[in-house]
Amino acid sequence: MSSGTGSSQESDIRTQSYLPRNAVDTHVHIFDPKLGQYAAERAYTPEDAPLKKLIAFNKSLSADSHYTKLVLVQPSPYKYDCSVMMQCLRMMRDRDIGAFGIAVVDLDTTTDGQLKDMHALGVRGIRLNFQADGKEVSTDKLVATLRQTAERIRYLPGWVIQLFVPGWTWDYLHEIILHLPVKVIADHFGGMLGPTKLPSNLKSTPTSQPGFNSLLSLARNSRVHVKISGLYRMSTDVSSNFEDLQPLVQKFAQEIPDQMIWGSDWPHTGEGHDRVNASLEVKEPFRAVDNLAILERLYQWMGSDVYARMLVKNPSLLYLD
Repeated sequence: MSSGTGSSQESDIRTQSYLPRNAVDTHVHIFDPKLGQYAAERAYTPEDAPLKKLIAFNKSLSADSHYTKLVLVQPSPYKYDCSVMMQCLRMMRDRDIGAFGIAVVDLDTTTDGQLKDMHALGVRGIRLNFQADGKEVSTDKLVATLRQTAERIRYLPGWVIQLFVPGWTWDYLHEIILHLPVKVIADHFGGMLGPTKLPSNLKSTPTSQPGFNSLLSLARNSRVHVKISGLYRMSTDVSSNFEDLQPLVQKFAQEIPDQMIWGSDWPHTGEGHDRVNASLEVKEPFRAVDNLAILERLYQWMGSDVYARMLVKNPSLLYLD
């Protein structure tokens, strides 16, 4: 939907699609080299996106200009050094801004005491990112890391594994995740693609793509939360604000309304496959994204009840103080 003026119905949709006071944006990043330097072995160097810009962005989407809750996700350029995220969690809590974190750690060197310290500051899980560097996924490594992570965090209350993987891997992981001792968040649509990114034989039936039914099954069994985020990663249909994702969103809304959460993915980083052989000396620009238009789309596709559950009820039950 256009972000300009329109009918009264369009205006009503825009009003409803702003973030309500108790909403949770479950996926944002901080990039601030003044607070901490990036890892030498990173896949890319981002533009700066400090905390003050994140707070301004969050406030701009709020229906009443108040801050909503935020979940800081450790971004890949910092690798295992979560010090910037931890500093920002402290600063946000000092300002009474509700904040949680999803960490990325080296489990071979991180102690249980360090994980408990993270928990005290609001960290509620560990992210496993098998997409950021644009390389092929090793299923053996994925499964081993998944099991090791679950075993380490199973005793921390409310902790989850946040998993960023290609969609087809859910078929491979279904039985494993079904019996994990912790729950999983499926990042960015669980890797499910819109028709503009699918091969010709799947374009007319995007819900039949590999992994989709396994992802739904895991969500129905309350083992996985599907994060509705990064629409621009799952579709190339920019001119319509990613209209080709409508069948996926509506299927999720129909089948797993209590397992959907939303994330803005601010500040909208680029694609992993575009970073192969890229120079780390050049800062990668962020995407230009009409976030309110995307929220309008989601409101239209799923309806007010599921939209409210996705923004408020579901993440509030998932991220607990």
